[in-house]
Amino acid sequence: MLKVLKAKTLIDGTGKPAKENVVIVIKDNIIEAIVSQEEYDDLENSTIYDLGDKTIMPGLIDSHMHFFAVPSHQLHKLISDSDVDRVLRGAGEAAKMLQAGITSARCLGSNISPALRRAINAGHIPGPRLVVSGQFIVSSGGTWYEIMEETDVADGPDEIRKLVRERIKQGANVIKVGLSKGKIDDLNSSWGDDPYQTLPSYTLDEVKALTDEAHLHDIKVSAHCIGNAAVNLALDGNVDVIEHGYGITEETRKRLAEKQIPVVTTISQLFFHEQAAKPFNYSEMESSIYSAHAKVMKADFQKSLKAGVKYVIGTDLIGYPTHPQDQAAKEFELAVEWGMEPLHAIVAGTKLGAEVLGLDKEIGTIEVGKKADLIAFDGNPLDDITVLQQVDFVMKDGQLVKFDTKKGKKVYGS
Repeated sequence: MLKVLKAKTLIDGTGKPAKENVVIVIKDNIIEAIVSQEEYDDLENSTIYDLGDKTIMPGLIDSHMHFFAVPSHQLHKLISDSDVDRVLRGAGEAAKMLQAGITSARCLGSNISPALRRAINAGHIPGPRLVVSGQFIVSSGGTWYEIMEETDVADGPDEIRKLVRERIKQGANVIKVGLSKGKIDDLNSSWGDDPYQTLPSYTLDEVKALTDEAHLHDIKVSAHCIGNAAVNLALDGNVDVIEHGYGITEETRKRLAEKQIPVVTTISQLFFHEQAAKPFNYSEMESSIYSAHAKVMKADFQKSLKAGVKYVIGTDLIGYPTHPQDQAAKEFELAVEWGMEPLHAIVAGTKLGAEVLGLDKEIGTIEVGKKADLIAFDGNPLDDITVLQQVDFVMKDGQLVKFDTKKGKKVYGS
């Protein structure tokens, strides 16, 4: 049976202007036709979803998040809580994300993420289409070293290659590595107290071994990079996607723009830290460090936008209570507040997100032949980007996930 969606406005994610009064025809899970309502005659054996004045868009893609699946202000529980408890919590978080219209995501660091991906793909639990890294790959004393097990640490090209192979065996379909760290006396050893003073956590030979091994398996590498040395290390070491990417010089910014290596925004992570500081009793030291990072991130984001750096929407959210992953649409609002045009932000969170996930032939835009990952909502995000935070229709892979029929919409023909 065909599924037919009718709506006032279509923003297809390609960057083209919006279309008015559209009909989308879906067969099985694939978009079969996109026509105007004037050209379309209702067919027999079809279920028609009349969305009235709503806007239809591709499902949102969060290109950087985490299923830590412990309370976000108690990260010590990453080691103490059982994996079973964390998988169950993560399943609940994944379901909330899908309800919010996040139909795809990249989990860039969590040992339970391959299990969640398999469970979602098998239909056991609802959740976004996932690309997952499994656990981080870290160096001794490097990024996140303080919350990692010894088995997650790799030093030297041979150890790194072995750990990449282990991640792939565990179910990773992207590799995540930490390339920057704080100075020896920094209070925040992973992120560094000053974004301009961070140190690289691996050598170039080590990074090339990691990317070479991942690319041998046709898997992309994503790198945590704060500071000039780390970003250049990623560029020189053939990393595919750079996370954060601030605290850099104009020369490095030019390299990023010329190479068009995607940089994932991750504004939300710092925004939600600022929101949580008082209610969760952050120390003055914590707040000052996060504020320093936010200031540099904003300045570099605005400079890099003008320079033509290729930004992709991603949040770095890790879960409730302080960093809820189902509020990923806030990232679009923050990017626009910092200077990104609304249509640019939409493309960065749909089409470009699909490219980063390696799924651009299947999802990310509303085009004939793509899978039907679709959302709908009141209003027009080109006028008010915050409407993406009020999604009331969600379809993933051609299957209805959410449809609020209390708002005057119709379903008929089934």
